[in-house]
Amino acid sequence: MRSLAVFVFVAGLALAGGAAWYVFAQVQAAESRMAPANAVATVPVAVANKSLKFGQPITAADVKVVQWPAEILPENSFNSPEDLFGADGKPRTVLRRMEPNELILRTKVTGFGERATVMSLLEPGMRAYTMPVNAASSVGGFVLPGSRIDVFLTVNDRRNGLTTRTLIENIEVIAVDQDTDPDRIEAKVARTVTLQGSPAQVQQLTLASELGNLSIALRGFGATDAVASAPIDRAALLGEVEAVEVAEPEPEPEPEVKVIVRRGNQVEVRTMP
Repeated sequence: MRSLAVFVFVAGLALAGGAAWYVFAQVQAAESRMAPANAVATVPVAVANKSLKFGQPITAADVKVVQWPAEILPENSFNSPEDLFGADGKPRTVLRRMEPNELILRTKVTGFGERATVMSLLEPGMRAYTMPVNAASSVGGFVLPGSRIDVFLTVNDRRNGLTTRTLIENIEVIAVDQDTDPDRIEAKVARTVTLQGSPAQVQQLTLASELGNLSIALRGFGATDAVASAPIDRAALLGEVEAVEVAEPEPEPEPEVKVIVRRGNQVEVRTMP
């Protein structure tokens, strides 16, 4: 009886072990079949090895190469340090702050040997225009590089008096005085701001600066809406209603009085005053 119990116990262990091994083998086989279908193709790409600040020249110690999914790789990335640094070894300069393991993109660095200047920040086809500001017109110094603003023109002419109108909406500030660092967050009262606009917008700003006073208004982050507003003058601002002159009607002319005078065969018509 005791031997039978031992036999049953051993047989149970063997069956359990066999079942476990079979399940494990099936799972391994299923994983091996699924692995090729779920494999993600990767490509080498250059990323920041540490925090990189605006205006900092990039060296080989600042960069490392990692594998990145090919399907979601940005087109303006660098696939190798050679692509980033070039053959002559002239360093690029950081235009946008980057954190460790962040992709290094061509829009975040300058060309070979270039510094982080206003010229390197301009997008293709755009122009830089600098206008004077003060503590009030620069929104207390809270206008920073990278801010979006609206520009207003105030003119004073003999016909309409003082009039203010929206000149340009949603234009980008690329520099405040000589500061082009978009990562600066401290408020600073400036004397000038440099705007990035199209050639047509630069023409508008140049002419407007000769016609009257330019002022700016800061837009909220991400605000791209265009608000068409009519020019406002003194009467509209104060709610004044201009007096309308009513012309007095002209007097009707008095009817003419005619008299017919006969002298024999002659007839004469006279108009009486």
